[in-house]
Amino acid sequence: MGETRVNLRHLLEDIRDTYPFPVEEVILTELVANALDSGASEIRLTVDADQPALTVCDNGKGMSPPQLDRYHDIAASTKERGSGIGFAGLGAKLALLAADTVITETRASQSMNATRWRLEGNSRAPWELIEPVGKITGLSGTAVTLELTDVCPLTDTGYVTTVLQNHLQPLLEEPFRPLMDVLYPNGVRLWVNGRPVSPPKVNGVRERRLFNARGPGGKVLGIGFLGRSGRDIPDEQQGLGIATYGKVIKRSWEWLGIRPKHPQRVTGLVEVPGLVDTLTTNKADFLKNSGSLKKYYRYRKAIQEVVAPLLRELGESAPERERASRDTRPLEREVEQVLGSLMDDYPEIAPLVGRRRTRQAGDALQSDPGGLTAATLAETLEGLPGKRPGLDGLGGLGGLGSNGCTATAPQRNTEDPLEADEDGDLRVALVAGKRVGPGLRIGFDEARDRNDLGWLLENTIWINRAHPAFRKAASTGNESYHVVLGVVWVLLGHLDDRHSAQEFIGQFLSGWGRRAEAGR
Repeated sequence: MGETRVNLRHLLEDIRDTYPFPVEEVILTELVANALDSGASEIRLTVDADQPALTVCDNGKGMSPPQLDRYHDIAASTKERGSGIGFAGLGAKLALLAADTVITETRASQSMNATRWRLEGNSRAPWELIEPVGKITGLSGTAVTLELTDVCPLTDTGYVTTVLQNHLQPLLEEPFRPLMDVLYPNGVRLWVNGRPVSPPKVNGVRERRLFNARGPGGKVLGIGFLGRSGRDIPDEQQGLGIATYGKVIKRSWEWLGIRPKHPQRVTGLVEVPGLVDTLTTNKADFLKNSGSLKKYYRYRKAIQEVVAPLLRELGESAPERERASRDTRPLEREVEQVLGSLMDDYPEIAPLVGRRRTRQAGDALQSDPGGLTAATLAETLEGLPGKRPGLDGLGGLGGLGSNGCTATAPQRNTEDPLEADEDGDLRVALVAGKRVGPGLRIGFDEARDRNDLGWLLENTIWINRAHPAFRKAASTGNESYHVVLGVVWVLLGHLDDRHSAQEFIGQFLSGWGRRAEAGR
């Protein structure tokens, strides 16, 4: 009889490599995220460069003995998608790669336990029960101490503070307080070596505009702010960040599809709790299946509608773009027809192009899970203390100034089954390739500061005429072929990870080629 063995070090390294930032940031953010998921209102980090060591201590609900056992199982997870922003104690598990020893002390109900855990070689990660040393002073909580072999960024108080500021900014910013009080009723306070963590300071930001993003019916989907500086701001604060449950998922302009005139001088952040169930396992990006993409793009559209006019007010509107000319429209229709024929194989691109695929036998009806929805969020915010008239229920947000802005709710077409059912509960038979929106459009932009072939904004793919490849195609009379490749390139970034990029390109170009031949 054979036996399957696991190279634990290699497995942890593979998990580490799924994150888009250094392992020290992963460890910190995951430890704090799991403390938040445990209901902690106080999270204290202690940095000791002399030992060297780092301790993350919280007053959450702690772990029972069975939970503590599962905590040491690399593959164990008791969390359901959408139930929080941490991932199965992953911070402590990945800490095995950076620390000599991980000591965990936890108190829950009547139990108090502590363990010592370490990685030995490639295939062993033994742990043992030890006597608690008294790091938990309250009725419940968990303290994780990383005993480090060498001095590293985790022993630098400045580094630890900056990571918390960048990754957990909504928890620290006053404009998000009303929303954070809904998500974390007991409040959340972060401390590093006894000092409270303050919001990140971006020098030179003179103009800061608050906004509420709303969906149809005026439901609050997210709240945020935009700020502009007269000079370049630090890289880690450039762009619009998108967060959920207080954790920043990504920060850039690319995800929004809108780019300011001076992108390196504009910063901002938007918190959208409803997207928590669309996060990838590592909580560093959004899922690319059809249901998650449909929800993500619905929320993104609401944010686009409020951010675009704010950028104009700040003098940061991007140059006017040019819609496709009359001679490009036949190509536009060909591309749409090809995409319509691919809906069944690639349902995740349906929300992007305003079409819907045939519902296959066995398909589950799409619906938002229970919990904090946009509707209940709006209702809850209406009842918060400090509400000021004229700010549509976001009293705490408006209390900081008079420049709050609200996105205008888009008009709903009640005959459109997609628009009529905002929560995504599709209870109608779907017709393959049926248009349920304006469809895909093609436009052109002169973005000399971008290396992108193109990008998606709502239902329009903008082709970058300033790109060297476009200029070369234009000089040889091959603009149409370049446009098609640009469309494919943009859509590749929105495919479910299970799909092959090469296969999608092949199917798309094959379908387009057949239609082009039929047209001749």
